[in-house]
Amino acid sequence: QAIENNASLVILPESTFPLFLNHRQKYLNQVKELSKKIAIVTGALYSENGNYYNASYFFQNGKYQIAKKVILVPFGEYIPIHCCKNLLNRIFFNGANDYTPAKNFATYTIKGIEFSNAICYEATNYQLYKQTPKYIIAMSNNAWFKPSIEITLQKMIIEYYSNIYQKYVYH
Repeated sequence: QAIENNASLVILPESTFPLFLNHRQKYLNQVKELSKKIAIVTGALYSENGNYYNASYFFQNGKYQIAKKVILVPFGEYIPIHCCKNLLNRIFFNGANDYTPAKNFATYTIKGIEFSNAICYEATNYQLYKQTPKYIIAMSNNAWFKPSIEITLQKMIIEYYSNIYQKYVYH
C-alpha cells in the first residue's frame, strides 16, 4: 500500500518478523527487493556469534543495515539477577538465552535525514534523546499490553522526552 501511495518510507512494528531474519535469506531477499521501491524499517531478531539481539532492520535501495537494541527490558529481554538467570530462563523462557544489548545507539539516513533508532522500551529512556540526530524512529508492538495503561504511559514519556530534548519521534 505504501508503495502504491508513493510513500518514501514505511515503518513496521518491532516484531514484524518473529525470527532471526539474518538467517532467513528468502525473506531478506524479498524485503531487499521491495526496498528498491521504498525505504523500509522493520523489526526482527538478529543473531551473531552466539548472541541474540532484538533489532531493527533498515532496508533501502536493495541493501540493509542492522540497528541492535541498546536498552533491554529487565525480566523480558534479560534477567538482571545474575545468580538466578539460568534458573529463571529455564522456568519462564523454556531455557532461552538472554538478549545481548548493543553498545551504542544506531543511526541511519533516509533521503539525507539522519534518524536515531529506538525499539519500544528504549523510546522511554533519556539516554536515547541525548544522541545527535534530531529525528527518532521508535518501533513498538504494544498489542500484547491490552488492556493496560502501558501504551498511554509510553506515549506520555516519549512526548515528555521529545519536548525536553527537542526531538521529533515517529512512533
